[in-house]
Amino acid sequence: MTEDNSPTLERTPTRSALIFAAPFAAAIFLIHFFSSLWGAHLGYGYFRDEMYFLVCGRHLAWGYVDQPPMVALQARLAKTLFGTSPTGVRIFSFAAHSLTVVLTGLLTRQFGGRRPAQALAMACVIVAPVFLGTGNFLTMNSFEPCFWMGSMLVLLRLADGSAHPRAWLLFGLIAGLGIENKHSTVFFLIAVLLGLLLTPQRRILASWYCVAGVAVLALVALPNFLWQWVHHFPTYEFLHNIAESDKNLRRPPIIFIYEQIKVLVYSTAPIWIGGIIWLGFSARARAWRFVAIAYLVFLALMIAMNGKYYYLAPIYPVLFAAGAVGFSQLARRDSHISAYAAIIGVAIFFTAPITLTILPPDRYNALTGIFAPDSARMEKYTSPLPQVLSDRFGWPQMVQGFAARYNALPPDVRSKTGIFCSNYGEASAVNILGPAYGLPTAISGHVNYYYWGWNNYSGESMLTLGNNPDDYKNSFDEVIDLGPFDAPWTMDFEHRRYFWLRHRKRPYSADWPSIKKWN
Repeated sequence: MTEDNSPTLERTPTRSALIFAAPFAAAIFLIHFFSSLWGAHLGYGYFRDEMYFLVCGRHLAWGYVDQPPMVALQARLAKTLFGTSPTGVRIFSFAAHSLTVVLTGLLTRQFGGRRPAQALAMACVIVAPVFLGTGNFLTMNSFEPCFWMGSMLVLLRLADGSAHPRAWLLFGLIAGLGIENKHSTVFFLIAVLLGLLLTPQRRILASWYCVAGVAVLALVALPNFLWQWVHHFPTYEFLHNIAESDKNLRRPPIIFIYEQIKVLVYSTAPIWIGGIIWLGFSARARAWRFVAIAYLVFLALMIAMNGKYYYLAPIYPVLFAAGAVGFSQLARRDSHISAYAAIIGVAIFFTAPITLTILPPDRYNALTGIFAPDSARMEKYTSPLPQVLSDRFGWPQMVQGFAARYNALPPDVRSKTGIFCSNYGEASAVNILGPAYGLPTAISGHVNYYYWGWNNYSGESMLTLGNNPDDYKNSFDEVIDLGPFDAPWTMDFEHRRYFWLRHRKRPYSADWPSIKKWN
């Protein structure tokens, strides 16, 4: 062992660590499963993005304007295997949070932590609101920590010499899949690379296996890159438009850092902050020093790019693992570590009601107000509940409103009538929930709906939701107000009015480029 490596560690067998982690993983899976079922009973439905991902699953491709292909494939598989209920389409996300818990236990084991330390680290990942939230619905963010921590586990083993250099091939596969899941993986990999280059562990890069691993990574990520290239890099245009708009709230660095503590729950802060310190200064952690540097680089990148606070979330399991090992070195007895793990575990009774769909919406704010869950709002839009919850309300009522107005049209007009929506949430609600009411396919210029086109609608008769009839008078000869849409708990900006638009002045085919909305 070279002088750069950590001292020889006695680790529990991998099989034993997996068996120990299994009850933790099963517990969080069941928490998600039953909270989703209970939420449906309370009236919580599909989250806005879930319906969009289901529609993307009907149009499988190697890329989309606002995401790589994996989440659409995940939606398609979930629908095929588990049905179209909200709980059914979320099964893979529940499993992803469980897998993140298991990987955290394995990371702790890799650092030399025994079972009490593994329990402490896994408890932190279970109770952290940001992981509870992203693991509770269909989203790219649920699998992101799995890919990041899977590749990180491989790197830890390469750095301390416990894995053969051929493990670079596995790293390339996992990291490449991470990019196909979400493009932010690229920034994570940049931060890790800088961390390695700034430490003696840069030596593991000097290997043909490393080159081969990078080639595997590039090969796995290539289909999405080619899709982006063919379509003139729409994701870059989309992100640039958002950056230039006022959609996302800008927060000073100190608030951004404070939000990290908040969304991971205050009681876990000593663990992950301690993990940074242990990785940065402990002699026992010499081989893994690059992880602390990678985190600090990634933190600086996200602050500089005005990233959302949860963009850092996937990197925290490795800090929880390191912090738990550092705490175990300070604790005199394993019972002290187990006691802290139990205290962390109790936090689930405080974080679950804030994050999961287990409280009736009319009681949510009264019972969680002390924790100010909506103070971490990332966008300018307001809502009666935190956005991740409000965006699960109103969709059935919205679609029923379209259906009532559509079916009230004369049959000869109805056969020529389409539906236009201003955003992907409304369009996806119509396309997922609308067939039960006999509604036609909704079109939109928003994000990937732009590529799916205007469904050959002539524009002779269209139904839409909007705010002001004047918005349509330049495009249509006649604009008829059909009354308001209103539903409790939905996002504030979704309180609109139904309009019947008659006799479009120019065909959609001529105006479609100007209808594009990528922000």
